[in-house]
Amino acid sequence: MHLGNGAITPECAAVTLGAAAIGLGAATWSLRREPVSRQKLALAAGLGAMVFAAQAVNVPVLPGSSAHLVGGVLLAWLLGPGLGAWVMTLILVVQALALGDGGVMALGANVLNMALLPAGIVTLGKRAKLAEGRWSQLAAGFLAACSVPLAALLIVGQTALFRSSGELQGWSDFAVRMIGVHLLVGLAEGGLTVVLLAMIAGWKVTPVQQANWRPTGVSLGLAALLGVASLWSSSLPDTYESSAQQAQLGWMLED
Repeated sequence: MHLGNGAITPECAAVTLGAAAIGLGAATWSLRREPVSRQKLALAAGLGAMVFAAQAVNVPVLPGSSAHLVGGVLLAWLLGPGLGAWVMTLILVVQALALGDGGVMALGANVLNMALLPAGIVTLGKRAKLAEGRWSQLAAGFLAACSVPLAALLIVGQTALFRSSGELQGWSDFAVRMIGVHLLVGLAEGGLTVVLLAMIAGWKVTPVQQANWRPTGVSLGLAALLGVASLWSSSLPDTYESSAQQAQLGWMLED
């Protein structure tokens, strides 16, 4: 789901970078209203390491394509939307600068799709009081499942923005493939989110909010296991790349 530099136009890059800056500014404002404790910072580091490692583990989902956990809803659910958005943004920055996973020009778009969109969905979910009660983790899974196809829809729009009709031959095929495949990927994202929440925080909301370092330890342990699992990561293109290739829009994958 990481967009490369060739996926979007310079004009779209400027628009998405500006939108991402506004969104991160709002996230920063929310953090100023709720001071972050040392325990929560430690949890943020553990969860960030876990999501970073999880995104390196691609698994086959359909013939010729693979997918990985996004983790944006997971971060926003456990850390709060503001801190969760910033942790995911830092992950994306490191991936772009150090690993070449996602283009620097497309960083604003990737932050919108994978950090701010999930944070916004969680904000709405918590305002609707979905974070309360015994079914809260299932609600988080539902939001995570919704976030993936919505991010795919954003990508479809971003790749078309400021392009001529000649450049968009095959784009409708790409759009159908992206949204269709990511409906399936979203179901997997939702299920994994529920499982990880159960492992990290248990089935109650309160342990993460109390003086309890267990979630941080579990997160770091999972990060280590996922780091080992990444050695067996699928070499198949991810669902975004395979959708572009099958729609014969290989220029989207150029950096």
